[in-house]
Amino acid sequence: MFKVFAFLFFITLSLFVVAQPVTTLQGVANTYVGKEVKVFIIEDYLSQIRTQIASSVVQADSSFELSFYNTQTRKIRIEVDENYFHIYAQPKADYNLFVGENSPYVDQNAKAVEVEFYFLDLDSTDINYKILMFEDLQFNFLEANYNPRAVKSTNFVGKLDTFKVRVTEKYKGDTSNFFKTYVKFSIASLDDLAFVGQRNEYEKFDFYIKPETVWYQNDRYMSYILHYFKMYERQLPNKVNEKFYEAVIQSSPSLAINALGGDYSLKNIRLRELIMLKMLSEVFYTDDYPKTNILTMLDSVSNHALFHENKIVSSNLKYRLLDLVPGTKMPDFSLKINGEKKYQSDYSGKHVYIQFVNKDMKNSIEDMPLLYKLQQKYSKNTQFLTVLVVEKNDDLLEDPTPFVKQHNIAWDFSVISKDNDILKKLNVSTYPHYLLMDAQGVVVAAPALTPRPNNEYETIELVLIQINRRINAMEGEVEKDWR
Repeated sequence: MFKVFAFLFFITLSLFVVAQPVTTLQGVANTYVGKEVKVFIIEDYLSQIRTQIASSVVQADSSFELSFYNTQTRKIRIEVDENYFHIYAQPKADYNLFVGENSPYVDQNAKAVEVEFYFLDLDSTDINYKILMFEDLQFNFLEANYNPRAVKSTNFVGKLDTFKVRVTEKYKGDTSNFFKTYVKFSIASLDDLAFVGQRNEYEKFDFYIKPETVWYQNDRYMSYILHYFKMYERQLPNKVNEKFYEAVIQSSPSLAINALGGDYSLKNIRLRELIMLKMLSEVFYTDDYPKTNILTMLDSVSNHALFHENKIVSSNLKYRLLDLVPGTKMPDFSLKINGEKKYQSDYSGKHVYIQFVNKDMKNSIEDMPLLYKLQQKYSKNTQFLTVLVVEKNDDLLEDPTPFVKQHNIAWDFSVISKDNDILKKLNVSTYPHYLLMDAQGVVVAAPALTPRPNNEYETIELVLIQINRRINAMEGEVEKDWR
């Protein structure tokens, strides 16, 4: 009986696994053998926070393959080594890609550049194929009809209306809501072009935005929405604006939601809650609204939003607003230094200059002697910390001694792998990267000036000199008072 039950259980489990909406990527990347391939989703288009959902390595024969759980059509970012490109991914789809070299028009020393890629055997029903064909159709229309003469003539209005009818007819039988929404808001963006006879803002709202729900993962929709409601607090009717301001003073998301309901374009409560979050993130950087109140409201919405998607947006926006902004607290972190864990709080009492380097990048290594000279001169009042980022299987993770000796490192030094959480926390994506925090653990600069002169011939040394002068002056005052 048990064997029969176990057999049926495994059959059921197998069917469940097969039924899961898994998307698969495979392809060839000739110039990236041995490099990591990563897939990221965009959690939301307000914060632009990305989350890695899959990874693999380009094999010796230049091939790679990876799969990930995917329940909806969405845009994804694919990183190969430190370069990237984007595609759209459907559930249960298989994609075969050829990843090209860096563009010859891009600085070859630049990192994180967009590279060329090609689809191999792309099905005509796939979202990527349909978008590529539509974008080509739209480009040809603009190339033929939108020019300086058209801008000053009413002729473009008629041609645009004809194009809209043509597109509507062409895609009326398409069953993909994602694609239809993409097309609709691409056309909406054409209505934002400057030309005689264009729609006013209310007409655009009624025609494009009002009939729709909120498409959180459709990049064309979100791009249009974010543009339409850009700095919207300034466009609110006076009474609505006053009520919104009072809601922020009281740190009340519910009062803010109710206040914004008085605006014509925010009757849809799901959209209203989303735009409220956008407005809070925009006024955060002004002097008109108390920052602590805004953070309290975002914290509340991240736990009690009317709609689940807005909880994610609110949480991510709060993270972004506190993301190493000068004057905010440095996120907590821990590093293994001399065999022991050391935390961010352990660095209190002195300014800390943090350097992130990668041994495979020339500029990183060339900065090491420069940092050594600074450490010798300014270590009395500033602590120095170097974090070396390496591959997961690098021997230096176990024994950093060879690197320490080679570069005469006489300050705190840690080796971490490329997937360490500290890199995301501190927003480190290129190397070398520098941060400066003060004696209370507050961010002074992120990124900070480097030991190497920038375009204005500034280096971090000027800041270190100022720190010395300030501390020496304070010590002088203390000694004077004591006497």
